[in-house]
Amino acid sequence: MSEQAGMAIAERLGNWAHALSLDSVPDAPRHIARRCIIDTLAVTIAGSRMPVAKKIADHVEQEYRAGPCTIFGKDGGMSATGAALANGTAAHILDFDDTSYAGIVHGSAIILPALLAACERSGSTGGQLLESFVAASEVTYALGMTATDSHYMAGWWATGTLGAIGAAAGAGKLLGLDTDKLTVAIAFATLQAAGMGAMLGYNAKPILAGQAARRGLESALQAAQGHTAPERVFEHGRGFFNLMNNGDSDASALAVLGDSWRLVEPGIAVKIAPVCSAAQAAIVLLQRLIGENGLDPGKISSVRCEVPHLVNISLIYNRPRVPEEAQFSMPFALGCILTFGALGPEHISPDALANRELQAAMAKVTMVEAEDLNGPDMQPRYPECARVTVGMADGDAYSGFLGAATGMPENPLSDDALSDKFRCCASFAGWPAEKSNTVLSGLWEIEKAGAVTALIRGDAACVTP
Repeated sequence: MSEQAGMAIAERLGNWAHALSLDSVPDAPRHIARRCIIDTLAVTIAGSRMPVAKKIADHVEQEYRAGPCTIFGKDGGMSATGAALANGTAAHILDFDDTSYAGIVHGSAIILPALLAACERSGSTGGQLLESFVAASEVTYALGMTATDSHYMAGWWATGTLGAIGAAAGAGKLLGLDTDKLTVAIAFATLQAAGMGAMLGYNAKPILAGQAARRGLESALQAAQGHTAPERVFEHGRGFFNLMNNGDSDASALAVLGDSWRLVEPGIAVKIAPVCSAAQAAIVLLQRLIGENGLDPGKISSVRCEVPHLVNISLIYNRPRVPEEAQFSMPFALGCILTFGALGPEHISPDALANRELQAAMAKVTMVEAEDLNGPDMQPRYPECARVTVGMADGDAYSGFLGAATGMPENPLSDDALSDKFRCCASFAGWPAEKSNTVLSGLWEIEKAGAVTALIRGDAACVTP
């Protein structure tokens, strides 16, 4: 431990990621990693049909060279970095991807596109993908714990700043880098850490997710060429913690790498609706109040939603004008439940947003920050909780509180429900059911899969008995 304590952070992370073997990963984090891969591939497939993702895929086709790597929604192969950019954008465009509260990071949407591209470039197997995904995730979330929530609360988009670093670690592992070069890959990605919270509500956000995935992979490729980068990039006076975290860090989070697993604790939140995670608890709670009390949505006159600070600073659009803003709007999220009874990928569109009934429903919704939900008995236990009061036209009112939405680590989505989400996302993208089920079956047995390209393209022979 003393030797580790004297190492630069990038070196400690590089050594740990290099040494990690799938055999040493316990069943629980391994299963959660498998779930993350299934969920992220699902939302990437669905996101690939969205206009912004299609434009980025066209950009990649024009500006990057052809290669062996898959871009979802496109025929033919593309270079690894181009595929990481396109698929990373698609993974985050619907805001349907997972979240870790170890730094408040959408880690998988950055990590998986980079790793898929590295796998296809190097001919890696499903087991190697899973192993590297665990390594990349743990590096990302250990850094999130080290930086603490202060990094995100200061305005940095931790998904971009931290996700690319983890992606570099995972991609470098897949590319066979030794410990020295893996350390350089992590340092390269850290030097390029970028992402500002000002992007909420703009399609720059998913595009920067794609760029983060590309940066992570490209950092590993540059390290493989023998380039250099400062090992003490985190600790340096002009490095990550001083410039981007006010000099704050909690090194204890690094000391337990491999002894405790961030994939398990604090765990991973899987979304049930394609909007910001801050709206998920309120969505579930409103559906519950309507269902349990037999309410007629048409006779609901008001919906008051009380939330903690994190939700209030995340859902910043009271009357969204475009779908990108709607994904950060409590009135939109709850208005969809009142109008359509659900909120799915098909509702993230200009036509859905312009629906007159939806607009009228949105006008019934108010959101306010409640100080008691910021108290020590609530935070950090329930960072995105909600208290909802439904007012009826006849004067009756129904209220409830939900600390953790379905899909949160303490209230996880079942494996069967996750499979249903995959099938729905694939159907939304126009995949036939047979292809969807073939890919899904292969992903649940990813350790047995041969070439990753065959796995993600639905080759029935990709899994060995």
